[in-house]
Amino acid sequence: MLRCPFCDNPIEDPQEIMSRFGNTFSGGRCACGAVYVYDRSGHNMGDAYVDVLNLAYDGDLDNAWSKTPDEDYEILELTYNTRRHKFGRETGSRGRPSPSFLFVRLKK
Repeated sequence: MLRCPFCDNPIEDPQEIMSRFGNTFSGGRCACGAVYVYDRSGHNMGDAYVDVLNLAYDGDLDNAWSKTPDEDYEILELTYNTRRHKFGRETGSRGRPSPSFLFVRLKK
């Protein structure tokens, strides 16, 4: 079972979420208020960043883009080991991108 890196509570497997722009991404929410997006390929982290901010700010990207990382929200990028079902920070074998989760938690 995966656990939120902010609070250590168990998190659900990513669900398919449709953005207001019509694209679909995999993600979810933790009880602590953190949101996460899963990038299976590890190649689309730019898209994942937009999707996770979209999720964190309830679809208000104008508001999200006006915020500053580490000041207004915390962000963590973690690789995902599909065999062990654990988070890590290492890249894949031979330096290839690994499946990744991007977590955001808004600061109060």
